[in-house]
Amino acid sequence: MIENYNIDVPKAELFEALNKLQSALKQPQKTHTGVHGAKYADLNDVANAIRKANKDSDAGLSFTQAIVTDMNAAGKESRKVVTYILHRSGESIAVEGLPVIASNNSQESMKAATYAKRGSLMAAFGVTPTDEDDDGQEITELQKHLAKETEMKRAVQAQAKRKLAEVDKKKIDAVWAAIGMERGSMNDVDKLSFAQSNAFYGACAFALNEDFKMFDEAEEGKEAAK
Repeated sequence: MIENYNIDVPKAELFEALNKLQSALKQPQKTHTGVHGAKYADLNDVANAIRKANKDSDAGLSFTQAIVTDMNAAGKESRKVVTYILHRSGESIAVEGLPVIASNNSQESMKAATYAKRGSLMAAFGVTPTDEDDDGQEITELQKHLAKETEMKRAVQAQAKRKLAEVDKKKIDAVWAAIGMERGSMNDVDKLSFAQSNAFYGACAFALNEDFKMFDEAEEGKEAAK
């Protein structure tokens, strides 16, 4: 369990330092414009505002952030940001932050992680740029994109499973091997990433094509030559 502000642990010096820092904190300017025209202060702007206030007030604080993975009773994983605030006295605290939206797309995943880190850092130190809600549109568009990607992935998986059901049982191992995996079940198809789902669909389609027969004959020829 991650330690948070609401537990009864003496941290007098750290909390006093946080008060000094916040008294000196100048809210960051919104120096960036999102793809939909919304102005926002990025993660670097927020972090620099905190560091400057820490220096100006001699609060003696530092921070770091990490993305941690939790697993519920059903075995489902979720990720969230944790901000660790440390004081020169040795006192420290970990503040649970925003969840990180999962994506199979590396760029979208990084964007979601950056958004979550920025929001979590702002919440931990009380950073409140003017009209901060303006950038809510950015995460909304990200969520829409990820939802669309998931919808498309499910559609591909459904078609792949239909084709897999028609594949000759002798060819099923080769179909799974085409995406670098050992034979799985129909339920395992639902666990594939978007890219894997597309490749698996192609392998199933190939298995139902006459070209697969040529592939089989080639493989049999290799075995005979051994």
